[in-house]
Amino acid sequence: MSQGIPIFITAINMRAGLVIMSPLYPILKDQYNLSSFQLSFLTSLSVLCFAGGGLVMPLVAKIGNTNRVITFSLAMLSAAIFLRTVGNVSMLFVASLAVGIAISILNFSLPVWVKENAPDHSGLLTGIYITIMGIFAALSIAVAVPMAEATDWGWRFAMVPWLIIALVSTIWWLSKISKSTEPKREVTTAKFHMKLFSRPGAWSIAIFFGLQSMLFYGTATWLPTIFVSKGYSLFHAGLVVSITGLFGSLIGIAVPHYASRLKDIQLLLVLLGALIAISFAGMIFDSGWRLVFWLVIVNIGLATTFPLSLMLTVTRSYEASETRSLSIMAQSVGYLMAAIAPGIVGAIFDSTNSWGSALVFPAFLGALLGLVGYFAGKSEKIQI
Repeated sequence: MSQGIPIFITAINMRAGLVIMSPLYPILKDQYNLSSFQLSFLTSLSVLCFAGGGLVMPLVAKIGNTNRVITFSLAMLSAAIFLRTVGNVSMLFVASLAVGIAISILNFSLPVWVKENAPDHSGLLTGIYITIMGIFAALSIAVAVPMAEATDWGWRFAMVPWLIIALVSTIWWLSKISKSTEPKREVTTAKFHMKLFSRPGAWSIAIFFGLQSMLFYGTATWLPTIFVSKGYSLFHAGLVVSITGLFGSLIGIAVPHYASRLKDIQLLLVLLGALIAISFAGMIFDSGWRLVFWLVIVNIGLATTFPLSLMLTVTRSYEASETRSLSIMAQSVGYLMAAIAPGIVGAIFDSTNSWGSALVFPAFLGALLGLVGYFAGKSEKIQI
């Protein structure tokens, strides 16, 4: 457990710094007169950076070893959250780009850090740091609206805790970790990436990662708004999304640890995809308190498929350099897919004026996730 403290600290702001905007969308929509499609770009721009991050990783690696890269990324995340807090509406979109670049580098770097520092406990550490991401994301959603309504600062006041956390995390890494004497790691070559693109196993992992990311970012962006449309107040909608997300994260903490002991996880991934699809279908037709039940199942599914998709980049590769390449491919392809999801859901709503119609899209993605999971969850290593 103590081995993972550096990445546990890093994980606190890796999702909270992004999803905190979603419960504030109704406020931002009224304040700046933005459409649902325009608001979706506050998420999509960041996720698009996640996709493009792999292209700059060879340049980022020149900063130094994995520890120094993570420290640099945390400093950039702090600056981005500061810009979002003090800037105007245009700066919101610029900050979304900066947040996306910083988190994308962290997304690629943390699995490599695990492979380098604790390869025998990759499942456990991955589950814990992903759970920390989920817990603080849920907390950020829960407190966003109350904080936005608490002072004259409005939605900007909701950014303050996450700015402070980002600064503290950066200072901790600067003082404790970044000066490590760990030798600089070899930078993965472009030729290595080209070989991966010809491997069906690598593509199955990348598409699986993309589908679960489409589900998360495409729905997390709009879930508070959807619950408001079904009769919940903005405060209660944020609270429900937060609590169910927290519950899902707590369930998901042990899944990678136990899944790593299985010969393969094909059937597990098929089951999770089916549950996600059924739950979104239930949210289309149901109402009242039963929506909470469906949301719990959705969050359990999403909170477990995400760490499992990261775990696959570790368990289906041989060495840290191969993990880096597979992680870059999976996240580049996957987040490129995910970047369009919030816009698609928002566009469906804008054209139909029905969140029920918009929810058909994630229900379909859940079914597809289970199908692709059957191939991604195989046990054999990917030969390079």
